[in-house]
Amino acid sequence: MPLTPELVGREVGRIEVLPDARWLMAYAAGVPDDRPELFDTTSTLVTHPMFPVAPEWELIITHRTASSSMTRAEVLSGVHSAHDVIVERSIVPGERLELTATVVGVDRRRSGCTQDLVIVALDGDGNTVWRTMFTSFFRGVALDGEPTAVDVGWPALPTFTPGEEPIAQRTSHVRAVDAHVYTECARIWNPIHTDLAVARSVGLAAPILHGTATLARGVSIATELAGWGLADVGRVAAGFTSMVDLDTTIAVRLTAATPDVLGFDVLTHDGRSAVTGGVIGRRPS
Repeated sequence: MPLTPELVGREVGRIEVLPDARWLMAYAAGVPDDRPELFDTTSTLVTHPMFPVAPEWELIITHRTASSSMTRAEVLSGVHSAHDVIVERSIVPGERLELTATVVGVDRRRSGCTQDLVIVALDGDGNTVWRTMFTSFFRGVALDGEPTAVDVGWPALPTFTPGEEPIAQRTSHVRAVDAHVYTECARIWNPIHTDLAVARSVGLAAPILHGTATLARGVSIATELAGWGLADVGRVAAGFTSMVDLDTTIAVRLTAATPDVLGFDVLTHDGRSAVTGGVIGRRPS
């Protein structure tokens, strides 16, 4: 069955979450990022800027399974193709947050179609804590109707000019168990990352690392290379282009650095782009 534009502009999910210090610290450990500020409960606990993907996962799954015109097989063909999160402030451990998901666009691609979902997290006073533009690509699925989008006033990405060569780079080994560790620490369970039989049933040779795990590791390394603290980060955006195999080594490259914006990408062990067009924006003071 094709994807249809009928959901564009409609809220498709709403949940409440209470991220506690245990979950916030576990996520950082699963990236892995061992900077002390991510684990210091005697002070203001810094949240890893990619943590929002963890509580968002329930909304993503609920929407895909309950609100889709596609078949289950077509839903399972969906891959996370782009991500853009704007972090307004750090999470206070234990605070109650309300997350809503709204479909804001569908588009046609040469080999399938895409759907854009905006997720907004509000605190008890109705203030925005973060908001995410989550883009899914469905290979082999047709769009029944015209590309449709609603204007939600999403800010344009900051611009920068990458140099011909990376400013700095660092390799990072992805252990064979890292997908299991990230799954449990983030509380994001998708069996293609941890179950060999399931991975092979969808055409993979073996489980792969989560795209958000690759992106989070890229953010951690890029900010370290640039001398930024994670509390400085107010925005992360990137596209996902290739899978990262377990028990391989990735390379994170810092491609641009200004006082307010970093550019980065992530390459697989064989030189393919895993994360492309990475942007890290500084949170306004």
